[in-house]
Amino acid sequence: MDRTDVAWRGYFSALPTPFAGSGELDLPAFRATVELFVRQGVHGLLVNGSTGEWPLQTLDERRRLAAAAVEAAAGRVPVIVGVMHPRTAEAVELARHAEQIGADAVMAAPPAGVRPTARELHQYYVDVFGATSLPAWLYNFPQDAAADISIGQLDELVAIPNVVAIKQSTPDDRTFYATIEAVSDRVLVFGNLLSRLGLSAIAGGFGGDGHFGSGMLLGERMPRFFELAWQGRLDEAAEIADTNARLMSRLRGADTDGYNWRHGGMQASLKAAMNLLGQPAGLPRAPKLPITDPDALEEIRAALREARLAA
Repeated sequence: MDRTDVAWRGYFSALPTPFAGSGELDLPAFRATVELFVRQGVHGLLVNGSTGEWPLQTLDERRRLAAAAVEAAAGRVPVIVGVMHPRTAEAVELARHAEQIGADAVMAAPPAGVRPTARELHQYYVDVFGATSLPAWLYNFPQDAAADISIGQLDELVAIPNVVAIKQSTPDDRTFYATIEAVSDRVLVFGNLLSRLGLSAIAGGFGGDGHFGSGMLLGERMPRFFELAWQGRLDEAAEIADTNARLMSRLRGADTDGYNWRHGGMQASLKAAMNLLGQPAGLPRAPKLPITDPDALEEIRAALREARLAA
């Protein structure tokens, strides 16, 4: 199995997980979010990723959320289930469950906090992805997992039989483009393509297949960026890229580490913006805290207004 076995490209959204004020999982709000994103034209969905606060959920909650995503999407777009877990046995269980519920693929980052050696990480992926016949995504997010998959190791990991893609969430664009050069002949490469630099790579034929974003704050404009790029309507696509860059710069701030933004955590910031837009985002789960400071909320509201979004 390799990139030729799937036809995925464009804007895939990492779904937030709505929690109620009591901390309980809010499945009706989650299903509503899936429906909203599908109606806005998203090309694919990821459930139980970093945006989805997977470390703060029980295994049962993760299974329920994955099943709800598959049911709500109803085959309209591919649904990828994040199965990462520090313990191999639990990741294997989640991978098997994803196949049972009809998910389209599984995704796993290096086991968080474990800091595996290259040999240990290879075995982890062999065990987890070997538990399912589904296509599998590697996920490199060093800010979250405290482990960074090197380009050399990626070259080995993409040889695992059902690996078809990588979500390359490195904060370094040079590493992202090096990933395209190294492995895009064998697997799909998703990363920071919703940008002017990404547009140049698409238009120039350099490579790169899509972008995984946290939520869909720009709504239909986010998948539209790729559709315009594929049609050669580069000026229109560039306008969307510029709007996205300005919005994310205001939300993240100058000193972001990619995970904690100007006014709070990444998930809390995304949910605050979605809630201001009247979307069913819910709240983050403790120990993550919601953004309640009036000045911070006003700054987020101003950023949304600048992006031509009603807030």
